[in-house]
Amino acid sequence: MTDPATSTPKRSKRRIALAWLLVLFWAGLIWTLGGDDFSFADTNDAIFPWLDWLTGNLDYRTRYRIFVAIRKSAHFIEYAILALLTFRAALLAAPKNRLATAGWIAVFIVAALASADEMRQAFSPVRTGSAYDVLLDLAGGLIAILGVLILSRRLRQDSSNHREPPEPGLEAPG
Repeated sequence: MTDPATSTPKRSKRRIALAWLLVLFWAGLIWTLGGDDFSFADTNDAIFPWLDWLTGNLDYRTRYRIFVAIRKSAHFIEYAILALLTFRAALLAAPKNRLATAGWIAVFIVAALASADEMRQAFSPVRTGSAYDVLLDLAGGLIAILGVLILSRRLRQDSSNHREPPEPGLEAPG
């Protein structure tokens, strides 16, 4: 269904609420993963056997590097997903300047959660808070949002190129 005044799909309150609930769920998952139960030592015991199975017996230094890469990639991916979910929820709810509003809200929520999570970890006996991780989280969020904006712009350009009428003299013979 389309609203004739704005020519955009109607945004129901239920759809908006579900989008924000998904954001809250994902933020809660990130918060849980940032807790003491998912410390380096605890995930080490779970991931190293998988690495051994996948790659065979590697020396400790190589396994450690892969393990750190997995953990840092998880930061990037978790917050990229958070940014996309938040961007979508804010896009559905924003009354005007929807893209800019949604983008800034998503960046703010990613930065706030990343900062709060790392601050909490700084006071944990088994975790370490890191400004580097906040920057990594923020990079994941920013790249995800920029990727969506670039992709949507290209798709809009492609669809508008297909709707243009043919130039005079290039019509198919009839």
